[in-house]
Amino acid sequence: MKFITRSLFVLVVLYGMVFALGDLLLLHARVPVYWGVAFAVAFIGAQYMVSPWLIERCFAIEWDDPPAFGTLPSRQREFVEELCRKQGLPKPRLGVIESGTPNAFAFGRLRGDARVVVTRGLLDILTDDEANAVLAHEVGHVAHYDFAIMATAALAPLLLYQIYVFTRRVRRLRVFALGAYGAYLLGQFLVLLLNRTREYHADHYSACVTHQPGDLSSALVKISYGMVKADGEYRRARKATGKAQARGERSHQLGHAVSLMGISALNSGSSLALGMANPEQSAKVMQWDLINPWAKLYELNSTHPLTAFRVRALNRVAIEQRQGTPFELPVGGRVNWTEFAWDLVVWALPAIGVAAVLLPWIFHRELAAAGYELPSALFPFLLVALGTTWAAKIMYRYQGECKPARVAELLEDMEASQMRSRAVTLRGEIVGNGVPGAFWSADLVLRDETGLMFLLYRSSIPLGRLWFGIGDASRYIGEQVTVQGWYRRGLRPYVEMAEISAEVTKGKRTAGMTTLFDAKGLNLYEAEPLVTEHLVNRSYSRWIQLGCAALVTAAGLILWAMSWAAN
Repeated sequence: MKFITRSLFVLVVLYGMVFALGDLLLLHARVPVYWGVAFAVAFIGAQYMVSPWLIERCFAIEWDDPPAFGTLPSRQREFVEELCRKQGLPKPRLGVIESGTPNAFAFGRLRGDARVVVTRGLLDILTDDEANAVLAHEVGHVAHYDFAIMATAALAPLLLYQIYVFTRRVRRLRVFALGAYGAYLLGQFLVLLLNRTREYHADHYSACVTHQPGDLSSALVKISYGMVKADGEYRRARKATGKAQARGERSHQLGHAVSLMGISALNSGSSLALGMANPEQSAKVMQWDLINPWAKLYELNSTHPLTAFRVRALNRVAIEQRQGTPFELPVGGRVNWTEFAWDLVVWALPAIGVAAVLLPWIFHRELAAAGYELPSALFPFLLVALGTTWAAKIMYRYQGECKPARVAELLEDMEASQMRSRAVTLRGEIVGNGVPGAFWSADLVLRDETGLMFLLYRSSIPLGRLWFGIGDASRYIGEQVTVQGWYRRGLRPYVEMAEISAEVTKGKRTAGMTTLFDAKGLNLYEAEPLVTEHLVNRSYSRWIQLGCAALVTAAGLILWAMSWAAN
């Protein structure tokens, strides 16, 4: 199945088309709202029944059944059999996917027809005890009826959406319809919250049945690191030809598809690539997630908890069981909620301004039907508000003079966020392209004597990142560079580059992209005699953003003046 992700995307689109066409038919027939509710229930029910069949046909799963018995290592098979016997559960069908991306997932309808699948990459990087802890996590999903619970949860937002669709056409119910739509949007986040809760529950189940919560902690960190590494290896495979490229493409497609359902998601632990699966370094990277309030905000839109939160929960179980903890995480820590609230306001105001500009235009019919007439000066005022708040946000995010810093020092900064940055100067070696990302990625990875740091090249010019990625970005790999920019913290730590410079060798390129995981044998240039040049690249993103904000403000002032003159 070479194009797994594309196949799943097509299936999702088909599901959406069926539902949309069904709704159109019901609306055209002007049936009562309960017909729409019944249709949503029937649709989710059919999807729940058919999904396991579709998953089996989308993924190339090698089942651990006769005559292919032995696909799964005997230690893992025997562990699952013994666990299910002790817990009084029917043994799930076990299978393996030949993908280098480490992950595992369970699917099915009820306990009796459950399947548990692991990737070859997971078996390769984990010890037997760690792999068994992951399998116990997946059996936990089976034991807790999570398939049925999440299908039921997915029904609730769909019902709210149906209520919105079928009531918005009734004038006296339009306010109620907008309320239903707001509840539908909130319901999407609540479903994600429930999914994260089920992951915690399965983690706890694994810790209790194995009596070794530390095994699952170390497995989660290794999986997060391994997922990022596999994504980087895929980009190298893109430079190969023939069968090697096909294998890399297939493994990449499988890995990303599995991550949608697996024990861990790529964005939940991508920062752990900086920890290189080392307990001390990984604990330092995870510390920010535990202390800074922004981490909780980023997690709201994630199907999986951040790895740091899961490790902390498992550490608590380990303490209860009087077990050792492989990742000693900080306890407590000061949270400055006043600063966070102020940062959140500055961050959100431009988005609120965009919504304020667009919503009256989108809902102009509803407002007119309700008898509301907007003042002519409102639109210019909103444009001015949008431009000024946008400019204020840009100036707030980009401030300070660049001062020398080291990677380890930055990783220990618990106050850094997307809004509260530090202007820094870093010196070190560029060891590869940023991960994850496409092979033409403009992002890089810097290593100094204290650690690794992602470097982000941001461009507000269309195709600016692509131009840098396919142009000068690869010339910095393997070179000692000086980087000036702003250190920020999101789901992963990074420095947004304002300027990068280095003395690079001139000559003919003889190698393609590499990644932070393998820079061995790098020979980007060969030229006799060697000639060097001073290579400098700058990003003018903040100035372009400020210019755009100024144009929006000026447009609002001009329209305001024209409106005032007309009156």
